[in-house]
Amino acid sequence: MSGTASDVTEPLRVSQLDAAELDSEVHQLMKNQFKKVIKYLKPGTLSSIEPELNSALRLIIWKFSLYDWGSTVGQHILDLKYKAESTSSSKTHWINSTQKWLYCLAAVGVPWARERFLDRGALPVQDSIKQQIYKVLHWTEVVWKCASLVNFLVFLQQGKYQSLLERLLGIRPVFQQQQMIRQVSFEYMSRELLWHGFAEFLFFLLPLVNFRNIKSYLTQQISGKKSRASLQSFRCKADYEKCVICEQWPTSPQEIGCVHVFCYYCIMSNYKAVASFFCPECQHQVEGAESIQPVRVQIS
Repeated sequence: MSGTASDVTEPLRVSQLDAAELDSEVHQLMKNQFKKVIKYLKPGTLSSIEPELNSALRLIIWKFSLYDWGSTVGQHILDLKYKAESTSSSKTHWINSTQKWLYCLAAVGVPWARERFLDRGALPVQDSIKQQIYKVLHWTEVVWKCASLVNFLVFLQQGKYQSLLERLLGIRPVFQQQQMIRQVSFEYMSRELLWHGFAEFLFFLLPLVNFRNIKSYLTQQISGKKSRASLQSFRCKADYEKCVICEQWPTSPQEIGCVHVFCYYCIMSNYKAVASFFCPECQHQVEGAESIQPVRVQIS
């Protein structure tokens, strides 16, 4: 399939990087979904064929994206498609079958061989030969990574061939249709910048605000000053059965000088957050950490 050179538009660098990131996320998403399917199997059941399972996922993604559409999943979402470089400037040639299968070999076959034979040490040769092969493959991988880094720097400068594999195969993504220039008003941009700046300010400010202290102060002002109930007042059975903070059965019951009972965690956490904490029922204030004592049962 071919078309005129004016039918396609060169993509931005960020669009190509977004497509690559989407491809990685799709593979990880499928892998996570597959793990959820097999999570009830006996642990280690499929560990011996894990490289084959990973390669099967990559092959499925390749078949239903690059092989069928001529673009990866991320590129298809962004309306990109692989274009084969050619000497003709008047025609646009899309990626052909040979390039698709070579892409599959590099994107599926090579990772499988690495996981199966290198990472697991399952190369079926003698130990002396195995060490030499590992050494050669190790330096080959180092050279490939260095070349990929150089290629990425060239990509940032020229905007073509985001990966070294694309450069070797002579393919690069382009927009299939002419893209319209998006007009964004300065009013919208200013509003978005203002909102993001305000949100970042809130993320910085909120951890510094003691909301328990504010809540305690507002509760005290709204409820007003009630009569203080001291230990001389009679503590009924219901007082022993409910923490006045969480309103549940008290765990390790504590008292602060009034007739009401608190869980140890409830009273200590509130006192640590607000040094002037007071009883929500009778407004009796905690005088200090030493005033928080285990409940003394009164026997009449």
